[in-house]
Amino acid sequence: MSSSQGPEPAGPPAEAQDPRPAAESPAAGWAWAKPAQPIRWVPTEPLEYHRLFRGVPRYRWWRPLLALLLGVVYYLTLSVVFGLLVMVPYLMISGAPLDQDALMELAIPDTQRPISLLLTLGSVAMMIPAVQLAMLSTGLSPVGRIWSVALRIRWGLIWRTALPALAALVVMNAIGFALEAALAAGRGGAAPPEAPVIDWGLAAWSAALILVLVPIQSAAEEMVFRGLLMQVIGSWLKSPWFAIVIPSVLFGFAHIYDVWGWLSVVAMALIAGWISWRTGGLEAAISLHVINNWVAFGFMTAGVGGATAQTESSGGLGSLIGTVVGLLLYAWWVDRGFRRSGGGRMRVDLVEDRGPAAGGAAVAVGSADAASPADPASPADPADPASPADSADPASSADPARSADFAERRDGPVPPEDREARA
Repeated sequence: MSSSQGPEPAGPPAEAQDPRPAAESPAAGWAWAKPAQPIRWVPTEPLEYHRLFRGVPRYRWWRPLLALLLGVVYYLTLSVVFGLLVMVPYLMISGAPLDQDALMELAIPDTQRPISLLLTLGSVAMMIPAVQLAMLSTGLSPVGRIWSVALRIRWGLIWRTALPALAALVVMNAIGFALEAALAAGRGGAAPPEAPVIDWGLAAWSAALILVLVPIQSAAEEMVFRGLLMQVIGSWLKSPWFAIVIPSVLFGFAHIYDVWGWLSVVAMALIAGWISWRTGGLEAAISLHVINNWVAFGFMTAGVGGATAQTESSGGLGSLIGTVVGLLLYAWWVDRGFRRSGGGRMRVDLVEDRGPAAGGAAVAVGSADAASPADPASPADPADPASPADSADPASSADPARSADFAERRDGPVPPEDREARA
């Protein structure tokens, strides 16, 4: 019986079957012919602050080194741009001469030259975007990793360490001045320094700049020397002492003081590095740095010591002893308070497993029956009571890493005030 429709369309020609077994087929050895291997994520060991780069989802040994090199390039570029934005209007308005001596004077902070404070402190502040750009350029995200194990600045810890920092500075200066006076008397006394002439209008402008810029400048230096350098070294060497000592020595050479001042700066850097390791972040080091610089610039503004500008001389043996005593007091006070508050100083991340498939906690991603994990570096969910805010969970609630076994590897409960603030 005829049909009104035409014949059925012919299907695609049948592919010729290769009589050889699959293992002998030429395509079997071709990379493009192989099925994509699922990505497997595994939890890291609990990572201390100096080891946080090891929690980057796709860590490679060269990424921290490249970030360090790019950070230098970005900083030099940003500081030149910032210098031009400051200097060009200043020279146009003031008519000041543009020669080597004038530029050298502006390169040294002087509270009777507010423009020198804007230029020097502002240039140091460019370290913050330079480090962040370097981390983003090399896949060391999120950039909050540089601040703490919580992947952010823990503001509560900054406020809690402000009082110990102020007390430490009082002790430093009280002991330092007393010992310096005693040592000077033992040497037969010394004439007091001549008081500088102070223009209090310029001093007021400098005080305003110091109040605003010193916290940013101090945070920038901590981000580089106790953040980036510490984590770069810690990504290669597990012992925290390499990550504490090496950046501290470099920090000392970044200043222009004499031997006593250099030793005092290195001592402060060592304590800042140690307390960053003990608390899992930069907050306590930033508090100490900010209070110290506010006090130092305050003395310069008032002409204490006979100078309104930064000088190479920074006291003597008495000042060094006072500095060490104050720093040890600060380290003890902050560490004791942090342990009592139950703050977390480690975190566990999910990282790509490049080794052969094995049993355990590996999570396969990429197959139809395996759920893709959330961002392996995402911070803890503050709404989850089992997830400490200061020891962040590496994934969302749907992530298999949020299992009970995984939770047991995390460190420290949420401090009560942080829990209320994040609720």
